[in-house]
Amino acid sequence: MRGMMTVTVIAAISLCVASLAAAAEDRYGDPLPEGALQRLGTLAMRYPRGIADLCYLPDGRGAIAVGASVEIWDLAAGRLERTDAITSASIRSIEPNADGSALLVAESAGGVHVWDMQAREIVATIDTGVRGLTTAHYSPDETRVLITGSSPPTLQEWDLATGEQLVAIEGRMHSFRQGIYGPDGRTAFVDGSAGSGPILAHYDLGSGELLNEWHKDYYSHARSLELSPDGERLLAGTRHSAQEWDVESYEMLGKFSGHHGHAVTSVAYCANPDELLTGSRDGSIRRWDRNEAKVLLRWWPHEGHVTRIEVSPDGRWALSYGAGLLDERSIEDGTPRIAWERHNGVVPAVAAVPGGDLVVSGSTDETLRVWDPDSGESLRTIGGATLGVRALAVSPDGQRVVAGCKDGIVREFSLQDGVLIRELTGHRGYVRAVAYTPSGVRLLSAAGDGTIRVWEDGDEPVQVLHEHRGGVLAVDVSPDGEFAISGGRDGTVRYWALGGGGLLRTMAEHRRWVQAARFIDDATAVTADGYGAIIVWDLATGEVLRRMQHGAGVSALAVDDGRIYAAGGTEVSCWDADTGENLATFGGHADAILGLAVTQDGRVVSASEDTTLLVWPPVGPANAQ
Repeated sequence: MRGMMTVTVIAAISLCVASLAAAAEDRYGDPLPEGALQRLGTLAMRYPRGIADLCYLPDGRGAIAVGASVEIWDLAAGRLERTDAITSASIRSIEPNADGSALLVAESAGGVHVWDMQAREIVATIDTGVRGLTTAHYSPDETRVLITGSSPPTLQEWDLATGEQLVAIEGRMHSFRQGIYGPDGRTAFVDGSAGSGPILAHYDLGSGELLNEWHKDYYSHARSLELSPDGERLLAGTRHSAQEWDVESYEMLGKFSGHHGHAVTSVAYCANPDELLTGSRDGSIRRWDRNEAKVLLRWWPHEGHVTRIEVSPDGRWALSYGAGLLDERSIEDGTPRIAWERHNGVVPAVAAVPGGDLVVSGSTDETLRVWDPDSGESLRTIGGATLGVRALAVSPDGQRVVAGCKDGIVREFSLQDGVLIRELTGHRGYVRAVAYTPSGVRLLSAAGDGTIRVWEDGDEPVQVLHEHRGGVLAVDVSPDGEFAISGGRDGTVRYWALGGGGLLRTMAEHRRWVQAARFIDDATAVTADGYGAIIVWDLATGEVLRRMQHGAGVSALAVDDGRIYAAGGTEVSCWDADTGENLATFGGHADAILGLAVTQDGRVVSASEDTTLLVWPPVGPANAQ
């Protein structure tokens, strides 16, 4: 039997090696990490380390400031055209001139540069001496530059041709965030932080005189200040809402609230003079009728603070950034310009579909996706996982998928059409782990409330296991369906008899949270913790059979034909279950790996915080001769 298994796996390896030679890129043309067979999803337009600024060029392309460089994107094609390394310091803001021939670049060290877009070189530099530089803007006639410094609150204007400082103003707020020119280019508006005092100010740039300070609020947000295209109105986002003001009288013209307590972290005017956009801390963008303060459309492109919104030169698109993702959508209907097949959030869980080659992933973006790991195609998207997925399992017959959700509810869906079959309530905390018994009759769920619940056909659990002293982070069912193993925040591994038998054994060799647990067979199991310790147990005696060390905290385990796969950090390690020998290590994710699965033909699929999954070839049989 083992000889047949060896032949099968070697054949699978051969097929995967052949696929690897032909698939040095994923389906979107991006390079794959060394050794990977496929990427599920895409890293395109994703910046997990953040961006400093973004803008549209006059021709509709996008410019993105990342570190000390600026990336130029063909947004219609979703293609990165080039990357220009401009400075040695971090860039804080970018702004194109009217014809797009130059880019005004402000850097953290205090330099303001004019970057020639065609020659790809700096053609002018002003050393402002401001180390807390936050923004730089062209004057309406593009002969002067307005710069803002955060702390101390600084507003300065410079002559672009001569490099002469024209005015220097130190404000009275705690800090300045953004300064913009008034409609005639002779005054400047600035927003900032002032405790409970005014957070908007208006200065005369000829004399440096403070013309007005107004709008008391807790604080304002960077890039949440914009002048209307006609120069008559000022739009500002604050902790509680956005407000629009008349620039002559300082009268408030409108208030745009209803963000459910979330701050307005970005604003923009639409091409339609009666409409505007607000971006919220909850990741949503709203399009408003500004006259009636009425929401016309709302979409959720991001999982957190929407820190930037820009409207395209033709007025059709909104380019936004938040929670690591750059996104462009139609202002008219909120649909993505490019329908990327990907998760928009972290992917904590992945499960293989029994009897086939497909895998299912679950994300914090409140969706599940069914993938073909050969082509990288997303075959189906299942919505309705409220507040996001934390755990996944597929029924043994491959017909159902269960998601443990952040709202404490266990949701079971039809894998064929995505229809919600049932919702199981009762947990008080995130559902961290789910598992079917081999017959598919029973379903186990474990949660942050410290309990493991055993479900059958009804809406009430048939058994509740509650010996853990803290949240339960992992659960698995034995191959014969009679027993369960769990790991928790209390650092213990617990061995249970299902069907009313209760707790059989507690094992306490781990020194940190036990974040993953899997049966190897009916008699042995493997568990792993946040320090990277992997322990194989004799379940009859509670004896430790062997220990391995992954090298980083282990968040997921998978077991397949004598091999133990452990995922943590950005790598997956493979171990011989019998000897503890390290057989292989592979990695390439841009962020931490949270989920792990093995397909029927032995391929390994890792799910990551970077919002993608990677498919890896099988590792040879642990005991092959």
